[in-house]
Amino acid sequence: MSEVKRIAIIGAMDSEITNFKGMIENIEEIEIANITYYKGVLCGKNAVLLKSGIGKVNAAIATTIAIERFNVEKIIFTGVAGSGNPDYNIADIVISKNLIEHDFDTSDIDGDNITVLVEGYNDNYYPADKSLIELAKESAQKVITDNKVYIDTIATGDQFVGNNEKVKQIHKKFKAGDIEMEGASVAHTALMYKIPFVVIRSLSDKADSDAEVDYPKFVIQASDNSAKIVAEMIDNIN
Repeated sequence: MSEVKRIAIIGAMDSEITNFKGMIENIEEIEIANITYYKGVLCGKNAVLLKSGIGKVNAAIATTIAIERFNVEKIIFTGVAGSGNPDYNIADIVISKNLIEHDFDTSDIDGDNITVLVEGYNDNYYPADKSLIELAKESAQKVITDNKVYIDTIATGDQFVGNNEKVKQIHKKFKAGDIEMEGASVAHTALMYKIPFVVIRSLSDKADSDAEVDYPKFVIQASDNSAKIVAEMIDNIN
């Protein structure tokens, strides 16, 4: 394990981490389990950057390795997502108040009882770190001037949601501001290791029947917005 404390910046796809690669000084590439970790100095802070891959398992594995091998003290997950709230628009920013795995369901055996996944918590809404939430909010409001910034619940599942009824169901059940495929598993892992985290998502689509068209059209813009926020955060992080 490295003795230097590092901030982990995680994205699921190349488009979500590309902007950071050119910003890292003294960069060193380390491949573990087919995941490339970029270790170096970002905005004056020791950091490790990585692409986790899509989905909850990939994100949990990548986060675990980062924590175990790079002495991570804070985690920022950044990228794009679909809107879970009909009032939110493409390119708006959602910062995690908490996160939940919307596809985890043991009700057929547990009934109304909740199977709690992380010991020490009363439910399966994983709370993000309050200081990182506030820093993310301040950073977003500074660098993103044309779109709104929300602090809200993020719902994670192993499915790309592009169905109006599915969006309504997830929003009604979980009060989710956005829907994506990695955040809650990163949060789950971070809480088990007791490491502060926050997830920042820029909306690339409305997670509805137009998502297949909107996503490729707006994913680059949304990724760029997320990257700007994270860079501002790291520049001001303690």
